[in-house]
Formats: sequence, C-alpha cells, structure tokens
Amino acid sequence: MNYPWKELSPKDSFLIQKTQFITDIDKNVVTLLYQPIIGPQAYSLYMTLLAEVENGSYQSPELLHAELLTLLGMGIPEFYQARIRLEGIGLLHTYLKQEPEKSYVYQPAPPLSSEAFFKEDLLRLLLLEHVGEKQYTTLQNRFSIKKLDQTNVEEITKSFLDVYHFAPSAHQPNEAQLDGNRTYVKTGEGTVPNIQADGFNFSYLKDLMQREFFSPEALTKELKHSVQVLHKLYGIDEVEMSQYLLRATNLETGKVDADELTKTVAESYGNTGRPGRRLTDKVEVQQQRTEEEKEQRKKQLEQAGYSASEVKLILLSEKRTPYAFITNIKKQKKGKVTESERLLLNRLMEQYNLTPAILNILIYYALVIQDHSKLGKDFAETLADNWMQAEVVTPEQAIEQTKMFVGKVKAATEKRKENRANRYYGKNVVRKVEKLPEWAKDEQQPVEEEMMSEDMQKEFMERLKRFREKGKAGDE
Repeated sequence: MNYPWKELSPKDSFLIQKTQFITDIDKNVVTLLYQPIIGPQAYSLYMTLLAEVENGSYQSPELLHAELLTLLGMGIPEFYQARIRLEGIGLLHTYLKQEPEKSYVYQPAPPLSSEAFFKEDLLRLLLLEHVGEKQYTTLQNRFSIKKLDQTNVEEITKSFLDVYHFAPSAHQPNEAQLDGNRTYVKTGEGTVPNIQADGFNFSYLKDLMQREFFSPEALTKELKHSVQVLHKLYGIDEVEMSQYLLRATNLETGKVDADELTKTVAESYGNTGRPGRRLTDKVEVQQQRTEEEKEQRKKQLEQAGYSASEVKLILLSEKRTPYAFITNIKKQKKGKVTESERLLLNRLMEQYNLTPAILNILIYYALVIQDHSKLGKDFAETLADNWMQAEVVTPEQAIEQTKMFVGKVKAATEKRKENRANRYYGKNVVRKVEKLPEWAKDEQQPVEEEMMSEDMQKEFMERLKRFREKGKAGDE
C-alpha cells in the first residue's frame, strides 16, 4: 500500500514562519467556525504551530517532527492528515526543501474574516452540516451586530489632511529605506478553499435554463461558484441543479438569489437541522479502504495459529512508528526514551534493514518480554543481526525467529550447566563405591523354606531328649 505520508519521517526537521499577523480575533474564528469542520487534531496542530513561535519573533528555531509528534500525541498518519486538512482549507502553507538536507517550512495562514466566512458558500454550508441550524444561527449572531439606523445620522469623521500638516518634500524615501530583499509581516486576509466542479457541464446547464426563459447573464461568476460547491457537496447533476436555480430565481429581475439557492438545496437534503456530519478527506478515505485488508490480515494470522495477543501485537507493530512505539512502552514503565535509544533506532533501521514493524517487535521483546529497563545496544544488534541473516521481512517472521532464538539460548544455558556438572563429577575425581550386601540387593531372591520329614523329626526329638538328660546329670 502506497501511503501518502510514507516520505515523512520523525527525524525530518522543520521550522515555522509567520508571514502574516494572526490575531486573537483570528484564533477565535478558527476555534468557533473552522474547528467543527477540520476536526480537533487539525485545530490542535494549527494552535501548536502558532505557539511554537515565541512572542516578538516571526520564526521558530529548527525542530524535529519527533518533538512535534510527542507534543501532539500523534503518529505520522494522524499528523499528515491534520496537516493536509489545514492546507486544504487555507490555514497552512507547506514547503519542502531537499538540499542540503531534507526539511520543511510551515507557514500558518490567517482565516477568513467572520463576514467572509458566512458569505462563502462552501464554508458556511459545511459549518451548517456539522453543527446544525440552531448552533449555526447562534454563531452567526455571535459574529454580527445590528446595522446602524442611518435615519437623521450624519458622518462627521475628519480626513487625514483635515487633521495633519503634510510636507511632501520631507518624506522622500532613500535607498536604505527601500530594501528589496526583505519581506515584511503583513496583515492578510484568509484564502477561500479552491474547488473545481470536475465533470459538471455548465454549457448543458445553460441550455436547460434557456428552455425555461432563463437569461444566461444571470449565471455570474459568483453563482457558478455556488453551483460548484453544491455539486461537490451533494452530487447534484445539471438537470437537478436547473430546477433549484429556477426555484431561487426572481421572476421579475431574472436574477438568482445565491443565498436562497443554497438554503433550498440544504433543506431538500435535510441537513439544516442535523449536526454531526464529518468532512472526510482523501487520507481518511484511503484508510477506510484498508480496513477490509486489515480484517483479512487478522483472519490470516489467526488461521496461521497465532494467539490473540500475538495478532494484536503484529497489527499494532504495523500501525505505529518505532519512536511512538517505544515512547508508549517507556511511558508505561514510568521511563523516558533516552538519546542513546533514539540513535540506536536509527542505526537498527539503516544498518540492519529492519522495517518499522519488525523493529517494533524487537523493541517489544527487549522491553516487555525480557523486561529490560532500556533498549541495549549489544542485545538489540545481536537480535537484529540474527533476523537479517534469517531474512526476516514480516513481524510474524520476527516472532517466530524470536522463539527460535529463545530456544537456542535456553539450550545453550542447559548445556553449560551440564558441562559444569561434568567438570565437577569428572573422571579425575576418585569416588568410593560401597557394595551392598547380598541380602540388600533387589535381585537377591528370598530363601524358600521346606518342612522336615517324620524320620528327621523323630531323630531331632531323640537328640533333644539326650541333650536335656545330659544336662540334668551334670547338675548333680
């Protein structure tokens, strides 16, 4: 899958430039009017970029994206998505510099004024769809005031020459004042998002309208823009659009009320009272397309016999960057990523050709399974070299290789124990071996007993009698 953010790395540097003044009023407009459309992550990125430039300065020092990602709590895909949302709506200009080293320049731009925002069809319709009609009206009231009643009112404001004495000869510019190499920070007006109605045929629309006695001159540049917006938002074709235009046309003047047109379309699609619709971007669409592939990958891993925890680890390793992965683990262990660990991550990827997913498995094995306090250089390089020689290319292969590695280590440990035992009880040690007596041996069979015959019993009794009589004679 060719992800659009793959060229962006946490180690890429960037700086922020303010080329236009962005006031507190501008920030208020972004907070209340733009944020519902762009979402909280893009809003957080915009405000963070502004905050990184110190007061009284118009340019930040050079920073790394890794620092910004940590501050925002985002990964590369989320950051990229937030960035292009700002770019697409006109709040950020991004520049890429390739030489002498790759770096980015971010220039936050001011928003449209509240007046321009509510006059721009695209933005006001998007806001209406996101917050609903009630909140939309509340926001309109917040950024507007009642017109001054001009009845019996006369403006008496003085002009410049009415107030100041001006001698033109005293204000001639010299060469020092005219510095062509300097760009001044200026107060600027925000830009309107640029859209093109690809596939919409305005010639066909004119033909349809002429059949209804519609004047072609009524289709002004401003009205065409409104038509483009409605076509993009709701997918309205030329035939349907002609019907909406007729409903918004003043029959006496032949002019189309653009506000009435957008209101009629919004009401027809039932969006004026339904808040909560989200504006999706191309990154999100691409991510949604991969959900089915991710589910299929999960099933394949389960069918291959991997446990639920292993499947979860594999899928997570493919989603997170190594820096975000190790940062999260160290945070759970109440620690922080050290500078040596940062350098080691770069070294492992560059010298051992480890993909981010495989490197994440290595990090997990070292810090979680082995419960090391930090990612050690010798241990990590030994494992990385083992995987490189085994041509490991997927995280599941890394897990299998880890199991083999653990098995070899265990076997080697047991072999060492056996060798130590043999050295202690070796051939050179004299050992005294006690022989068991015959009766104590297991293989010694018990002696069988036989009964005396009658003759033997008679002889035995006679001998016993003589023995007793002899004893009595001796006593006398």
